[in-house]
Amino acid sequence: MTPADHEANLLEVGRRVVAASPADETEVLLSEGRQLLTRFSLGQVHQNVGTEEVWAVLRLVLGGRIGVATASSLRPEALDQAVASAMAIAKASEPEEGWPGLPAPRPVKRFDSYDPATAEAPADARADVAAQIIKAARQRSGEAAGAVEVEESSLAIVSSRGVAVAASHTRAQAHTVVTCGDGSGFAEGVGVRLADLRPRTIGRRAAVKAADSRHPQPLPAGHYDVVLEPPAMAEWLEMLSYLAFSGKSFQEGRSPLSGRLGQRVTGEEVTIWDGALDRRTLPLEFDFEGQPPQRIKLIDRGVAKAVVTSHYRARRLGKRRSTGHALPASTGYEALPMHLFMKGGTSSAEALVAGMKRGLLVTRFHYTNILDQMKTVLTGMTRDGTFLVEDGRIVHPVRNLRYTENVLEALGRIDGLSRRLTLVRGPVVVPTVRIREVNFTGTTEF
Repeated sequence: MTPADHEANLLEVGRRVVAASPADETEVLLSEGRQLLTRFSLGQVHQNVGTEEVWAVLRLVLGGRIGVATASSLRPEALDQAVASAMAIAKASEPEEGWPGLPAPRPVKRFDSYDPATAEAPADARADVAAQIIKAARQRSGEAAGAVEVEESSLAIVSSRGVAVAASHTRAQAHTVVTCGDGSGFAEGVGVRLADLRPRTIGRRAAVKAADSRHPQPLPAGHYDVVLEPPAMAEWLEMLSYLAFSGKSFQEGRSPLSGRLGQRVTGEEVTIWDGALDRRTLPLEFDFEGQPPQRIKLIDRGVAKAVVTSHYRARRLGKRRSTGHALPASTGYEALPMHLFMKGGTSSAEALVAGMKRGLLVTRFHYTNILDQMKTVLTGMTRDGTFLVEDGRIVHPVRNLRYTENVLEALGRIDGLSRRLTLVRGPVVVPTVRIREVNFTGTTEF
């Protein structure tokens, strides 16, 4: 079946469910797709696996009471059971305060976010990407391990208010950790098309880091200036997405931005926005209520400007319409920004390192966890390429360190950003960033 066939089928199934529903209002989210994964290590491919997934989320409204149920099949009996479950949940629930009804349809812009060559990529094509990464690593005496993944999916939203939208997407990504003795380096690529991943560059970049990371030296815990490369910076932004930018958490007083819109929360250098329709990310034409996503500034030159909302939360906050960032009704967050961007600066990544008196160059973080949501305190480890910089020069690799840091406060200590923005997994599009005095609280033996 072509993407258009999948979309038409999902829309037809959704219309049938809506037409037969006994509820006052009905919303049906339907998705089907497949993921194909190739893993490699020790210089060879060792696993090819694939999964196909179909899922449905039904939201039924009866007198302002809401019931949500899911199904993992599009068979009529499975969807009928989901309708019955959602109805039972609605009848047993309290009415939602100020329920505004399901959202009405709004115009949706179509994007070319589906690449047939990626969707149809056989195991040999994925293995070729892996082989190029492995070869590039070997040319620098490194051993590569990692994965190459492709995904195709179709999504449809149909509701009794007249929403009926569908779209198809592809995604490709490759990542690797290359080891050279006791040194390791990480690199990745992500995009709509498998052909855009540049595997030789991925392998070479990780191998250079691995070779440079050999014989890491211990460094005491303390406060260090840092240059965070895009994978590390993106991890902090992704965590901020969950901590700070949900309209539900904001209204309930559980967001660090609650009561602070219009106030300065970071340094003036920081501008963060969500841009789901930007071609530099993995575009998404509509959210999980079928609404077009706005390009919305969350932090503008250090000032908290907005949070993202579903239709219900927008009305509760006195807005006429949502920001177009609703999640499936089966999730608890209601809405999150899932295509974050951070504005760059005027420097190059190399100049950021050259301008550091003494500090650390960090490739990425690992095992990041939340310690304090309201204070945005995170903790985690450096990994796969951490280096001491003195007088603007990398002098030697260091053993991994544990950080414990208030991220919003840290973003108030930025003193340099790269011009270049990089798409990393998330998807998040970020620059390389230099930050003063990041708190490292522990050391390791590796």
